[in-house]
Amino acid sequence: MLGPELFEHLNARQRVGNQRPVIYGAKGLSAHDFGKIEDQLGFLLPADFIFLFANLQDPGGVLFPWANFKMENYRQSIRSIWEGIAFDIEHNVWLDRWGVRPSNLSAALEVARADFLTWPKLLPICGHRYLAAEPHRSGNPVFSIKQLDIICYGADLARYLMIEFLGADWKTHAFDPLVRRADVWSDIAEGRIDPYASLRS
Repeated sequence: MLGPELFEHLNARQRVGNQRPVIYGAKGLSAHDFGKIEDQLGFLLPADFIFLFANLQDPGGVLFPWANFKMENYRQSIRSIWEGIAFDIEHNVWLDRWGVRPSNLSAALEVARADFLTWPKLLPICGHRYLAAEPHRSGNPVFSIKQLDIICYGADLARYLMIEFLGADWKTHAFDPLVRRADVWSDIAEGRIDPYASLRS
């Protein structure tokens, strides 16, 4: 659970390589800051995300720079996800939800991108780890996204931080029968959608 106890553990034992560590429990972003970010994003931020970034400072740039938010940085982060998916499509990966694959690559990418834009919004946390921002609620999972290789990397933000920075067991904290779901992202992570089925057929 996000709060003083977890923050104390993170401050004492976080693994961030040679970067300056994050200072958890320090005054972070304000309500005004979050409002400005929401205005630019065009959607609301989950309460647990707000709590986390209202209570940390990141002098070493370990996390996505929400304290110095620039919309272009956010767009580039999401663009990188699409570019990875496009790379897979170019190498014959295809989702059944996209229907019959067009023979022309440009047309195939157009079909997939139109669908991708409808997937639940994501919030970059660190590297290729993203918190599902939709549905709008606390307790959404964090996903590790490399092309269409998508896994749940934390059943929620707190458990993600324990895995990523405290070395907690991934299987223990990423899998939970009560984990909340985010359409498509969870479907792929849980194997309900198999991106590589077309390569095996």
